[in-house]
Amino acid sequence: MQYIISTIGKAKNSDEDIITHKYLKRIKNVELKQFEVKNKSPEKKRDEEALKLINATPKNGKLILLDEKGENLSSNDLAKIILNWRDNNITNINFAIGGAFGNSEKIKKTADKVIAFGQLTWPHQMVKMMIAEQIYRIETIIQGHPYHK
Repeated sequence: MQYIISTIGKAKNSDEDIITHKYLKRIKNVELKQFEVKNKSPEKKRDEEALKLINATPKNGKLILLDEKGENLSSNDLAKIILNWRDNNITNINFAIGGAFGNSEKIKKTADKVIAFGQLTWPHQMVKMMIAEQIYRIETIIQGHPYHK
């Protein structure tokens, strides 16, 4: 399985990035894509961001949108979904993190799955770090590694 983490916003050298890259190094098959959108109107900005995130998903891939109103899943449940997709010849999964103005309805409807990290609102850098850790955790669950206890 090839993983993509696509995000909206400027790249920053933060403490969260150090932790994110710690997990990315452990996952051999992950790519980080960062997009900036300069549009001033929040609605147009969300629409343009949606197109960039959707287009970052390869043809034989699935799009998982991270959104505070998404479904709350356990790590095991998410691993089962990904394992099922892999068993059905899905080769790519794009975890998309929208911009500061939230996600447009277009991407919410296009996404194969919309998930949340609880009902709290999280900074983008932290979400990127948390999804990197979850991808690593999912891989260890699938492989039967003791990381996930």
